[in-house]
Amino acid sequence: MRIAVFVAVLMLAAPADPAPRAPWLLFPIDVRRFDRVSSPFGLRRLGGHRRLHRGVDLVAPRGSWVVAAREGRVTDAGRARACGWYVTVQHENGWRTVYCHLRFDPRQRGISEGVYVPAMGIVGEVGSTGHSTGPHLHFSLLDYRGEARDPLPALYTPEETLRVLKRMGLAK
Repeated sequence: MRIAVFVAVLMLAAPADPAPRAPWLLFPIDVRRFDRVSSPFGLRRLGGHRRLHRGVDLVAPRGSWVVAAREGRVTDAGRARACGWYVTVQHENGWRTVYCHLRFDPRQRGISEGVYVPAMGIVGEVGSTGHSTGPHLHFSLLDYRGEARDPLPALYTPEETLRVLKRMGLAK
């Protein structure tokens, strides 16, 4: 009995399936206009409560392009109270990326449920909609079970993304 309980505890404590080999996502905003990470993934104290910040906040000027970090299909687009205007893209591995605080309704630009977006395809512009203190992209990564993961280890750096774009002929 004790062995069964021990094994059950080990199974519950085991880490979730790892993300694909990192890095596997391109940087989700125009790398030439990126300023800094203003808030990383992890626990934050907000209003006296500790809450999980389920993504990273990437600061860039209002209107900077927000691009799909990897090709996929839009599973949701619209407006949410905290997230503001947002887009969710599901990738072939079942993982999803979420782009929040967009400047405009993405559906007005043809980004709606079911639409295929290529890697680096524009899904919106940096804005400050929803619960936001200034222009930035809140970028989230959800695993195939919908659990939030730290997206920074999965991202190519802005410099690496620029090199990839140059190889693809998409940047000079």
